[in-house]
Amino acid sequence: MSALYPAPVNPHRLTKYKDYEHSLNVEGLTFPVQTKQIPLFEKLNPSISINVLAFEESSKGFTVEYRSPEREREHHVNLLLLEDADNPSKRHYVWIKNLSALVSHRTKYNGATFVCNSCLHPFTSQRVVDEHIPYCIKHEPQQVVYPNPQNEKECVLKFRSTHKQHPLPFYLVCDFESFLMPLEREEEEERNSMKKLGVHSVSGFCCYRISSEPKYRTPPKVYSGPDPMTEFYNHVMEESRVISKIVSHQVPMMPMTSDEHKLYEAATECVN
Repeated sequence: MSALYPAPVNPHRLTKYKDYEHSLNVEGLTFPVQTKQIPLFEKLNPSISINVLAFEESSKGFTVEYRSPEREREHHVNLLLLEDADNPSKRHYVWIKNLSALVSHRTKYNGATFVCNSCLHPFTSQRVVDEHIPYCIKHEPQQVVYPNPQNEKECVLKFRSTHKQHPLPFYLVCDFESFLMPLEREEEEERNSMKKLGVHSVSGFCCYRISSEPKYRTPPKVYSGPDPMTEFYNHVMEESRVISKIVSHQVPMMPMTSDEHKLYEAATECVN
C-alpha cells in the first residue's frame, strides 16, 4: 500500500491508507502472507507485480527470494523480507523505496544506479540494464558473491586436483605469431554497433614435442616465412607419423620381481 499510495511522513500516516483498505484483492490469502502465496496475490491483482528480497547472514548481502514472472504490469513493487534473529517464524515485509541505495555496496560508482531485479547487479544507465535483462531472466535469480581479495584461497584460482589428471605419453606445445592487418574499405564488416577493422595474419610458429620419456623430446621447431599455416600443418602431420610409430612399437614386458608379484596379488584397485 505504501508503494502504490505514498503518504506524507507524519505520525498518523497509517490513517491515510484507510481510504484504500479494500483496493487490493486478498481473497484466499492467509496472514501473515508467505512468499509462496505471492503468485496468488499477483493473480488476484493483475496490475501489480512483486519481487521479494531477503538478507543473507552468511554473505552479508541480499538475495532474491521471489522473482515475479510478470514484467509488463502497471505497478512493480520490491519488498524486503525481514526475519527476527531470535524467532525465525516472525517475519515482516517492508517496501524497498530505493533499490539502488540498498545495493550500493555492490559498486564503486558514486551515484544512482539502475538495478536488475533478477541478479541485483547495479548498472550506470537504463540502456545497459535494458540490454542485460533479456539474457538474465533466462536463468533463475542468482546472487553474485565476490571473493575476498585479502584471502588467497578465495581470490586465487589454482588447479589442485592433479591426481585426477590422465598422463599423456606425448603432446605438442605450439605458439603462433601474427600481425594485425587493416582491412580494405570494401572488406570492413559491421555487426550491431561493432565494426571489424583488422584481421590477424599468421607470420610464424614454434612447436616442440613433449614426452614423459626424455629421449623422445625434440628441440623447438621455429618457422617464420611464407605460408606458415601450410608449414605448420605439414610439421604436425609428420610429428603424428613419428609418434604413431613410437607408440605402436611392441616391447616385451620385463619379468616381475618377487616384490612386484606380491603387490600385484594384494592389489584391490587398478593403478594408473
